[in-house]
Amino acid sequence: MGFCIHCGKELTDGVAHQCANDISAKYTAAAAEPEHGRQDSASAGGSHAKTSSAVQVDGQVLLNLLKNPMSALNMRGDQTGMIYGLIGMASSILGFWLFGLGVKRMFYSGLGMMSALLSDFGMGSRFLLLGLFSTVILLGSFWLAGNMMTKQKLDMKDYIAKMGSFQLPFGAVLIVSGLLSFLLVKPAFFLLVFTLMTGLAANSAAAIELYRIGSTQLVKFIGIALGIYVVLLAVVNTILL
Repeated sequence: MGFCIHCGKELTDGVAHQCANDISAKYTAAAAEPEHGRQDSASAGGSHAKTSSAVQVDGQVLLNLLKNPMSALNMRGDQTGMIYGLIGMASSILGFWLFGLGVKRMFYSGLGMMSALLSDFGMGSRFLLLGLFSTVILLGSFWLAGNMMTKQKLDMKDYIAKMGSFQLPFGAVLIVSGLLSFLLVKPAFFLLVFTLMTGLAANSAAAIELYRIGSTQLVKFIGIALGIYVVLLAVVNTILL
């Protein structure tokens, strides 16, 4: 007969002994483990929710870009900013494509819109490629000129988020022009030309603001950027279009 040196309980011969301290410790650990698991699960769920919400497109942001295009220059080159940048670029390309389909429909008078859409794309696909290369080359030209001439070196993702988002208002008007071309080709064509000229001037102003081009470099910057644009577009048009 004796006593446990850990818990002080009396020991009986032939009977297995279990310390009360060990039992309570086990129950305490078992009770704490699920709580810890729940905390980890909640933390993981919160992290997942934040990630999911980060990639959602906010209609209010798109509306603000339409009302105030220069606010696009405040976009950051993260995943969300890249999405808005790609949406802006895609809207311009879509507008070109719709205009091409509308012009093509003029050659299928009496056959209806669906006949033009389901037939050989021809001019529509050409305008789609033209819109794609024109948009990409224009933005690329300003990026090259700005990075060559200034100390304001912009990462490609950051640049696309800013200047890509800036294209949204002009892309929206190009889409309207494309839809209008199915009904009235001439007004749609004038709207297209007006939008392209306005967009070119506005993109020049936005790039100047983004790269903080001074008055002494203004003419040189625009000349280099537009020179690169014209040359590259001519090469692409000759080889691919």
